[in-house]
Amino acid sequence: MNPVARRAWKRLQAEFPSWTSHLDVRDGELEFAIPAPTGSRADYLIASSHENQLWIRFAPPCLSYPVDDEDEMVSLIRKLTTDEIVFKVVMKGDEWVETMLAKRSQESELAPGHTTRFVSWSGKFDR
Repeated sequence: MNPVARRAWKRLQAEFPSWTSHLDVRDGELEFAIPAPTGSRADYLIASSHENQLWIRFAPPCLSYPVDDEDEMVSLIRKLTTDEIVFKVVMKGDEWVETMLAKRSQESELAPGHTTRFVSWSGKFDR
């Protein structure tokens, strides 16, 4: 593993000891995959590395977000798993436009022809 992945591994291990069994290495990269609660469309919360970059995502397509470092990764995992924030995906028809993180109650203004989908960890704040 590269140094970025190693630092993230150690931090995730320290911050989330009950999830240590979900830490793995795939093709030399970190993968931390936590199963979502029953009924959630998130499926998994995945923290991973790829070529010295860290990412968090839910399993469905288009639900990924790059993070600056392991501090931000841990902070966002905490916020996602408590439903403080959710993934917001903007589509134009079947075409992906953008993905961002949003507060669960955030409203969105859309360009004509665009739709927004919000996906929460628990599923309680999906819309």
